[in-house]
Amino acid sequence: MKPAPRFASILVVALFALGLLRAIPLLSHAPLLAIANSFDQARYTGCFELFPDRPATIRPDENSPNAPFEYYRFQRNPVRLCYGSSELLSQAAAVAVYALEEARGIERHSVRWLGGLRLVVLSLLVAVFCRAWWRRGNWPAALANAAVFALVLTDPADTLYFSTFYAEATALLAAYALFNLILLEAHSAWSRRGAILLALAALLLATSKIQHLVLPLCLAVGVLAFGRWHAPRWPWQGWALLAGAVVGAVFQFAQLGRNDLMMQSIRSFNRANIVFTGLLPAAADPVATTRRLGLPDACAAHSGKSAWQLPGLAEEVCPGMDKVGRLIVVRELLREPMAMLRFFRNGVAVLNPWLPRNLGHVEGEVLGKLPAQFLSWNGLLDRTPWLRYLLFALPLLAALRALRRSDRFALLSLLVAVLMPATFGITIFGDGLADVAKQGHLIFNAALSWSVVALVLGLCALRRGSAAGSGAHGMDAVELDQQLGPADVAEQHEPLRRIG
Repeated sequence: MKPAPRFASILVVALFALGLLRAIPLLSHAPLLAIANSFDQARYTGCFELFPDRPATIRPDENSPNAPFEYYRFQRNPVRLCYGSSELLSQAAAVAVYALEEARGIERHSVRWLGGLRLVVLSLLVAVFCRAWWRRGNWPAALANAAVFALVLTDPADTLYFSTFYAEATALLAAYALFNLILLEAHSAWSRRGAILLALAALLLATSKIQHLVLPLCLAVGVLAFGRWHAPRWPWQGWALLAGAVVGAVFQFAQLGRNDLMMQSIRSFNRANIVFTGLLPAAADPVATTRRLGLPDACAAHSGKSAWQLPGLAEEVCPGMDKVGRLIVVRELLREPMAMLRFFRNGVAVLNPWLPRNLGHVEGEVLGKLPAQFLSWNGLLDRTPWLRYLLFALPLLAALRALRRSDRFALLSLLVAVLMPATFGITIFGDGLADVAKQGHLIFNAALSWSVVALVLGLCALRRGSAAGSGAHGMDAVELDQQLGPADVAEQHEPLRRIG
């Protein structure tokens, strides 16, 4: 890779500043801009007995979808709640600040501490990875990271989760770090430090949310397959990923096997959602399907309703629901191939919008939405379905390149192509179609980030071509390889035996 041009460092700094200019005004806005609580936050804050500051007559863990709350306080909940997650690491840091405030007699604690912490961590991560790529002589990759920070990671669809106790922000940070680590280590000899970092990032992603419990496993398989396809040995990077992913998956499955009231409630809602929002709307004959499931015929009338729209618990409304497992649902879908197709089609249709409509964004308002001065990709993608579908399709098509090329851009395309269907599949088979867009939050981020990286590398390749006197002839596979490949030209086209 040739020395970086003068404008490159200026662009990296400018893009970094642009990202901060997008994030800081939103996080400091009054009233608070965030995502309202759909009960999910209580699963995590319950570990610290921390709940919204509301009148004593309101149960602490009561959901509040209309608007987010800025202030929280420590209080005892009638039912003990605590779901283990890597999200608790950032929350523990905020709680440490709250403990200091308690010592000073302050009992109401602002969630803005957590929002600021998340922005600091994200900014440091981006800066570290930009520096790592720059030191390797790969300024286009550093520039691509800065562009992703400015155009995707600081989009309000992401930063609205910062001042909340949701796990979406933690999952985003873990996925961003994991992807960068995989690409950085892709042409490196084995190192203990690299293996530990890869395993740790995989563990943090797997334990962030239920929906991501097997995502790192899928990514590890993708890295292993990619390396083995292009070289005679299995890549060590894949084994490192697999180690962290297995530990994370075991942890998550152990939690799912708990039988406390919180886990019973989660299982009940998930069963109801996959049957009523997923299976029955896709079935040609909902009544016949409910009969095969062993449920009363009257249950078919609830087709299309999510669990919280039922007149009671699913097991009370439809006796026998507790016997309906995932395998039974899959069996029913396989009985009717068109039902399976409709199930996936319906799932793709509700993978929108990026910002949830059913939750408020503005403190003190009823379902208030993001103010117009904060620009987000969400609006354009929501209004333009064909653009949204193109955004999802492009990385999947580009992943085919991984079959014939071993460069880092091919690997990136493969990783994104694994993340999107894996996250989507776990979401719709885990919780039906009740909340696909929110639970598939990483799908938007992965697809948008891939597009930004492709655009930046393409522009860098065009500049290189122009500088060489060849004119703006476009970007071919060799140029992309050089943009995301190792600094040494000879290494760029060496098979991935170096990964092994």
